[in-house]
Amino acid sequence: MKLIQKVNKQYVIHSFAVLVIAGISLFVILKSIVNEETDEKLVNTFQQIELLIKEKPQTLNVYPIISVEPVLEVLNSYTFSDTTLFVKNEFEEYRQLEGYTIIQNIHYRIIVRELGIESSDLLKSLAFVIILGFSILLLSLYIINKRIAQNIWAPFFENMEKLKQFSIQSLTPFEPTKTDTDEFNEMNRVLKSLTEKVIADYDNLKKFSENASHELQTPLAIIRSKIEALLEENQLSSTQIEKIRTIYQTVNRLSKINRGLILLTKIENRQFSGHEEISLNDIIEAQIESFNELVEIKGLQLNYHCFTDFKMRGDKTLIEMLVNNLYGNAILHNIENGRIIIELDKHFLKFSNTATEKIHHSDRLFERFYKSGTSGSTGLGLAISKQICISFGLHINYVYEDHLHIFKITF
Repeated sequence: MKLIQKVNKQYVIHSFAVLVIAGISLFVILKSIVNEETDEKLVNTFQQIELLIKEKPQTLNVYPIISVEPVLEVLNSYTFSDTTLFVKNEFEEYRQLEGYTIIQNIHYRIIVRELGIESSDLLKSLAFVIILGFSILLLSLYIINKRIAQNIWAPFFENMEKLKQFSIQSLTPFEPTKTDTDEFNEMNRVLKSLTEKVIADYDNLKKFSENASHELQTPLAIIRSKIEALLEENQLSSTQIEKIRTIYQTVNRLSKINRGLILLTKIENRQFSGHEEISLNDIIEAQIESFNELVEIKGLQLNYHCFTDFKMRGDKTLIEMLVNNLYGNAILHNIENGRIIIELDKHFLKFSNTATEKIHHSDRLFERFYKSGTSGSTGLGLAISKQICISFGLHINYVYEDHLHIFKITF
């Protein structure tokens, strides 16, 4: 829920609570005022009846308004109460005053009543009018508050849209929308400083990747060429040749690790900016053709099932690398005369290869430099595959079923 909506929601809830409390309080106060006015009227009527009896002692009964009758005992207090009487085939509410008086040595009990319907209607009408006015006031304040909040928060939402469109690859600094709100200006200063630092760090990292790629590969290539020259000489003993061959393999491995790490850095920094339509079926078929000889040498059986071709947009080099890694992994970690099954559907791409047992610590399979065996790989292939999937918004996971290693990419 958006901040403005949360504020307005809280405003409505609290306003409604205030309205209910105010309505109940107003009803009680108005009822008290009406009862007080009615009681004064009843007292006045009671006094007039006393004067009338003094002039002419008598009993008087005008049901249900007045009741005057002699009694044996006199109490010294007025009693106000609400009562309900059956009049004209229906029950009606009355406010009554019951009092006692002594006139010419005769004790009288006098009951005076005032119809409560009119007072109640007046009370309800007044309460309705006031509550209605209060509700309209609250609604007006809500609308005004909403519009004011939208105007005040407009620069914030504009800056949010700019941040969504911000890309470090363009190296364009973030320029926030100016506002006269101090808190937003402070936030804009922080965001501008942060994005400038991110751009600078990205640029430095990019330059480092490029420099490392060039500066490290060159001396490694020189070392490799010198070792090859040494191996071609006939003056070395078999022991020396074996040691030099070990050095040569180590240099090759170091070169692969260097290229893999640089590649990972470029993928994570989104330095691959291709945006072309890619057919997974075409890429898989091309990789199958490239690995055909190796598959035949290992005596593997390949089954490729393309149920539906899946097309996507992005950098074709990365997708080729992803398919290459997973297909090469299925060949490298297969058993002799084993099987490779590739399945492509509109929802997934699956690489399966025969195996004797499940990979240990499979939860670490996509970590850098994690190796499940002694295959001599750099331990970066699956980490690179995972990062490529993340960059394309895909999900990759590993399972072991029916003596098969299965790597499944979900679109």
